[in-house]
Amino acid sequence: MLIPILCIILLINTVHGNGQFTVINSPSGILFKGNERLPEQDFLEVYSAAFGFSIERGTSWNGFYITNPFKLAHVIVELNVDGVPSLDSNIGHQFPLKTNADNDDLFYLLSQRIQSRYPNGKNKVFNINLSEGLSAVQDIDFLSGIKEIAEPETNYLHLKPSVKEDQAYLREIYLLNAISKEIASGALTSNDKPDYFNIKCFGLHTISDLYGENAAATKEGKQLLIDAANRLNDALKKVYKERILFTVVTSDASHTRRAREVPPAESKAENDKDEYNRAKTYNANYPVMFNIILWFGVVMVFTLIAISMAIGDMDPGRDSIIYRMTSTRMKKDN
Repeated sequence: MLIPILCIILLINTVHGNGQFTVINSPSGILFKGNERLPEQDFLEVYSAAFGFSIERGTSWNGFYITNPFKLAHVIVELNVDGVPSLDSNIGHQFPLKTNADNDDLFYLLSQRIQSRYPNGKNKVFNINLSEGLSAVQDIDFLSGIKEIAEPETNYLHLKPSVKEDQAYLREIYLLNAISKEIASGALTSNDKPDYFNIKCFGLHTISDLYGENAAATKEGKQLLIDAANRLNDALKKVYKERILFTVVTSDASHTRRAREVPPAESKAENDKDEYNRAKTYNANYPVMFNIILWFGVVMVFTLIAISMAIGDMDPGRDSIIYRMTSTRMKKDN
């Protein structure tokens, strides 16, 4: 019995991958507590609620609470780290993550919600891919002062700037530090309208694949990223005070999805077939409708049985006025 259970657990972990949702900073009006696993598909509703927007889909996650609706977030910063399940740090409030959504979809949908509510609000909504270097920030007004990525003369214990993979990752860290420095210098201002920054870091994935997840070089790379995230958080506090929701999302789902890729020879239509003819997705109202239909059906069946038994045991001559008044030879009292 134990072996099948372990196989099921392993299968679930293989499909969804491992990840972590870490809250580095949150406004005083928002409380994160507990250690319940957070589905990635609920990010949209959590972030919308953090801005004070009305949510469009309910969620059963119990790790998020609004304690003061007048002190919510003015900016949400999400640092996405690809290829590692966690940063192995105790910073912030951490939740296990269920990786079951696409981060690009999240950025698009949340951006749409912000723009629909503030069509002329001049909100700052940016998607920054650190691996693209300076081209990732050249179209962002308040980051136009970044003309080059400064490479400090630092001696690393395990990472080697001479190695191509290490150099690419270090340049992502340098760019993130340059963004923090530019924000701290006063280039960014707040107009009390919701702002959203989605920052992606892909270089740690390569470092982890090259040296191993538990290698010293990978751990050094994680610490560099943690330090850079803290610098960015400190810089944003100068602009938004305490109205910042800063999260770090780590996920190794890319490994899982790559391992489960369908061979090119197989067509998409063939892979979409289900021999059991099951529905592909369920609406959030499915459990409600299922229970309503199920129990209504049960009550109706037993009600019909009770009515049928009552009618079957009825005495036509005494109990039913229908039988007495419809007789072909009605008896009359003389």
